[in-house]
Amino acid sequence: MLNYDSSATGDLNFTFSLPGNALSYLVTHNLNKYPSVSVFEQGTNNEIYGQVTYNNLNQCTITFTSLVTGTATLN
Repeated sequence: MLNYDSSATGDLNFTFSLPGNALSYLVTHNLNKYPSVSVFEQGTNNEIYGQVTYNNLNQCTITFTSLVTGTATLN
């Protein structure tokens, strides 16, 4: 989900759902930048750390060592 308000002057962000069925997720965010990535586990809302690889300005890959269900916020 891209959060965008044409009247806003702030920075864009993107939220991506992690269903927990893969160790690696390809995220196309279309933010035209290398965003910071925060991942939060569903249920506990604990922050989880994964390896982020920036494929280009609009896409990254997040890789984990175990299955993670939750959300990734890119800002």
